[in-house]
Amino acid sequence: MCGRYTLSATPARINTQFSVTIDPDWEPSYNVAPGTAVLMVRAGDDNAARVAEPAYWGFTPSWFKSGSKAPRPINARSEGVSGKPMFRSAFARHRCILPADGFYEWKKLDGGKQPWLIRQRDGGVFGFAGIYEAANETTGNRPSCAILTTEANTLMRPIHARMPVILAPEDYAGWLDPTQTQTSGLEKLLCPYQPDDLVATPVSTRVNNVRNNDAELLRPAKEA
Repeated sequence: MCGRYTLSATPARINTQFSVTIDPDWEPSYNVAPGTAVLMVRAGDDNAARVAEPAYWGFTPSWFKSGSKAPRPINARSEGVSGKPMFRSAFARHRCILPADGFYEWKKLDGGKQPWLIRQRDGGVFGFAGIYEAANETTGNRPSCAILTTEANTLMRPIHARMPVILAPEDYAGWLDPTQTQTSGLEKLLCPYQPDDLVATPVSTRVNNVRNNDAELLRPAKEA
């Protein structure tokens, strides 16, 4: 799964990577958490220029009633997502990208769990494959979203059995294209990311507390 990630890149770097324009005052986050506003990139209306906007991280279908206690998934398993009633419409018509430059996963150990930070080897920005629902009153009039996950690659497997789907930049346009409703062509993109392009580092358990949100979270555990 993917339950915490980082987006500490500058607005200019994000704009260049995803061909968008975000608020220059957008603040970095070293501990992006479920139930908060995350940065989402989607196709513009009528497939115009891409839009980057805040979205509620917790997929909330349009049929959810205000005050509903039903779960709001932060992740959706990519296997079979095109046929699942909760997700199939969004997968066909409302795909998005969640910009990030790292994500956390917890490895089970005797007596507890050790958090790990996974980043690109070059420290670059990348994009998670996501799906979204239009804004409604239950999400504070923001769209809501979920990150698609897949089986772990060889780097991730010793840490966790799942990982988020990371899209290659050349696949951004096809993934976001709302006219592409033939899901069979999209499903081939939902595969584990190339492990040689990633590095994994154990980090401090401070990341366990969502109130901790500072650059110290990125330091290796032995230095934290």
